[in-house]
Amino acid sequence: MAITKLSATDGVWLSLESPDMPMHVAFLLEFTAPDGDAARFVRRWRAQVVAPIAVPQPWNLVPVGGPLTRLVALMRETAEVDPADHIRTWQLHRGGDRRELTELVSRIHREQLDPSRPQWEIHLIEGLAPDRFALVLKVHHSLFDGASLMRLFTDTYSTDPADRDTPNLFTIGRVNPDAPEHIPSPGRFRTWLATLLGVLHLIRGIATAGRDALRRTRGRYTAQRAYRQPPSVFDGPITGRRDLSLRRYDLGHFKRLAKAADCTINDIVLYLVGTALRDYLTEHSELPDVPLTAGVPMDLREGDDDRVGTRAGMMFTSLATDIADPQERLAAVRTAITAAKQQLTALPPNAVIGYGLAVTLPWIMGLTSGRPETPASHPMGISNVPGPRNPLYWNGARLESLYPVSLLMHGNPFNVTCVGYLDALHFGVLGAADKLPAMAYFTDSLDTALDELTVLLLPAEERALPSAG
Repeated sequence: MAITKLSATDGVWLSLESPDMPMHVAFLLEFTAPDGDAARFVRRWRAQVVAPIAVPQPWNLVPVGGPLTRLVALMRETAEVDPADHIRTWQLHRGGDRRELTELVSRIHREQLDPSRPQWEIHLIEGLAPDRFALVLKVHHSLFDGASLMRLFTDTYSTDPADRDTPNLFTIGRVNPDAPEHIPSPGRFRTWLATLLGVLHLIRGIATAGRDALRRTRGRYTAQRAYRQPPSVFDGPITGRRDLSLRRYDLGHFKRLAKAADCTINDIVLYLVGTALRDYLTEHSELPDVPLTAGVPMDLREGDDDRVGTRAGMMFTSLATDIADPQERLAAVRTAITAAKQQLTALPPNAVIGYGLAVTLPWIMGLTSGRPETPASHPMGISNVPGPRNPLYWNGARLESLYPVSLLMHGNPFNVTCVGYLDALHFGVLGAADKLPAMAYFTDSLDTALDELTVLLLPAEERALPSAG
């Protein structure tokens, strides 16, 4: 039985796993069947994946239980995987009903993955329309991050609508970075040297986080706004109940807004979330006088890096929710995220990882020791993941939309993740259903914030262009 050791970051995801905090992420993919018969497409594919098969990493990895896994992220390989243990089929009762679809995806997402099996599931959903079906992919966050999942989709699905030999997602392997390499001695020396350099960079990031923590205790400015959020409805423990809301916006519209404001699409996303939170909390809870903050993942993968696990840092930024004037709020959001980004992009990737681990360590240690009320480093996550611009096909079925569904934690009960695919931005908004007002209220506020920013930034002739995909 081969044992695989994952990174310290991935050890965190494994150690936090619980019914209240399942540590998996998901994607909702919607397809149009090539022959107009979605039920037949699903039935034919499902009939082809019945016998146990050997699959590559990470699809064959099972968590190694026991107290040691709180210190070292260990997985064991299993010889074969039975698709029947990982694939489910669902049927919507109200055809084409988006609310029923999101409610079903919420129920699927809140259930933990079976820790005795490889950490993934595929859920096929019929009944969207005669020619439409959906697929929900659930994977443990210790195995994939947003960037590696995007790579998985582009590695698996074809750009050719006539292709009928599309491989299954769970047959596309990733690289295990800790696997032994049979290379000549000089090459091995360079590998050891690179490992040592990586450790030194990790220590540098930890030291930088320690310096910033000291500055925070003295009330001094830090570019990273960790542990700076005010008391709010986001504080404290959550249960496993989840509430999901989806939105699809025209990517070209976001590009026009970013150009008009001389900023990035990511800046626009952060501004819209902060603005929507002002309306959402004012209407349904209480808006703090001090600005809310957010954790923004930072992709650290380079080139063809497709290793198992997560490879990302975390920036901590202000959402300027205390500023009433929209233009001032946008400027404050842009200034805050620019400063956070500049600090971390000046560091080597391993230093960025070390920084994030050190910053979140007090929170993580509190959670793993059974104290869900431990103050979080940030009350929410906001992520923007680039995706493919060309249409993708699964045995001729066209991928129409690609919605992300992230994870939640005690003290971190709200997440907004968006993914670019084709000419649209797909937003997945996830909240703790027992703690926050319905996410549908927030996405309504997001629509309003987008309309208001459009009026503020674009001339009348450009406002008429569609904002929804």
